[in-house]
This record gives sequence, C-alpha cells and structure tokens, in this order.
Amino acid sequence: MGVFKERGIIIKQNDYGEGHRMLSIFTASRGIIKAVSYGAKRQKSKSAAASQFLCCGEFELYESNRGTASINSINAAESFSPVSEDIEKLALCTYFADITYAMLGEGNPDERLLKTFLNVVYALAYRDEPLDKVKAVYELRLMTLEGYMPNIGACGCGSRDICAFDFDKGSTVCAKCRGKNSAVLSPGVYRAMAYITRAEDKRILSFTGSAALFKELGAASERYLLTHTERSFKSLDYYKLMRQLQP
Repeated sequence: MGVFKERGIIIKQNDYGEGHRMLSIFTASRGIIKAVSYGAKRQKSKSAAASQFLCCGEFELYESNRGTASINSINAAESFSPVSEDIEKLALCTYFADITYAMLGEGNPDERLLKTFLNVVYALAYRDEPLDKVKAVYELRLMTLEGYMPNIGACGCGSRDICAFDFDKGSTVCAKCRGKNSAVLSPGVYRAMAYITRAEDKRILSFTGSAALFKELGAASERYLLTHTERSFKSLDYYKLMRQLQP
C-alpha cells in the first residue's frame, strides 16, 4: 500500500466511470498492473495526453488498502506517435497488447517480454520494417519466452527427414510423426523461426527476407500462437480488415 513508482508502457485503456480511464500498464518489476487515471477524459486534465495507449514512461501510483491503484502522475518519455497515426500499425499493436495480456496475465513480471514489446513498437514507429515480419517476430518471441518455444530441427523421434511443422507438437516432424494440424513450410521459414526464437533480444529483427517469406512466416507464427492459446482475438480480425482496406 502507499505510493510507488514504476516504469512501463500503457497497453490497454478503458473508460472508467465519468471522465476517468482504467489503464493497464506493462511494467518491468510488477508485470501488468491496472490503475485508474482520474479525470483523464476531461479536456483540461494534465494527465489526458499521457493516459493514452502506448504512452511509455515513469508512473507514480498510489495503492489503497482496497488494492486499487490510482495514477498520481505520469512522466511520459515516449508516445510512439507514428504508430498512433497509422491505422494498420495501431491495430497491430493492439493485437500485440491482447496476446501479451492473454499469455502473461496480471502481476507476472517478465522484463524480457517487456523489452521485446518495446522493441517491436519502436520498430513499427521508427524503422521501415514489414508488418508481416514484425508480427511474426513478436508472436514467436512471445511464445518462446512464455514456455512454448518451437523446436526447429530433428523430429521428436530422432529422424532428420523433416516433412512438416506440427503446430500441436510445436515441432518439425517427419512423415511418420506428422499430425493433422501441420503444414509444409519452406526452408526459409524454418530458418527464420529458428533465428527468431534463439537470437539475442536486441537482434530479433536483424534478418532479411522477401515479402513472400514474411507472409508465410506470419501465417505460421499466427497459427502456432492461436493453436496454443486456444482462443481467437478480435484485434487480430480488425488488423486483418485494416490491411485489406489499405490501397
């Protein structure tokens, strides 16, 4: 209880009563926490601009004996405004926030995942990276960090005569071990998946490929994530819709 400070990024915002916002803040030491930003919806509020999705900085919070935290102040360091100005990128970051919440839940610190989230949002804001590539990188890195690292290499039976990737098993498999939820992937996709899951945190985007490879990679990473989360995401549907509508 009492006042505490946390560095983090806002990954969700919802209306809370009249004139207020409930924020979900992804922090390094406390994981995802919820806090009310009182008056954030009012035009003259000092906290309105800093209580937006993807605002990153230092948050001073107060936690009452009821367990509900409230925002005292926000020292914003970065807003990633280029993302907010691009409907496709904004939709993609909303999807990233949703799958992060689904996998991590509240109150579970994961500093490496937070750094990964910040890295991909930064890449979308300030680097010319293909959206399919960034999406696949975050999906696969999220799964890896949360204990679902895909096995790229030999089949579980020991055979190196790889036929496909089995999404249920999370592994490359031979023809004998291949299950129904599997697909034949190109060699470039296997190499990219292996790189993404094993690269240093700061180098997860440091690989190249064609638009066709990134599209195939993105389809595989998405299928893998949806298989193991066993749920759908409206934000993913919205992102796909926005991509279809763009010229």
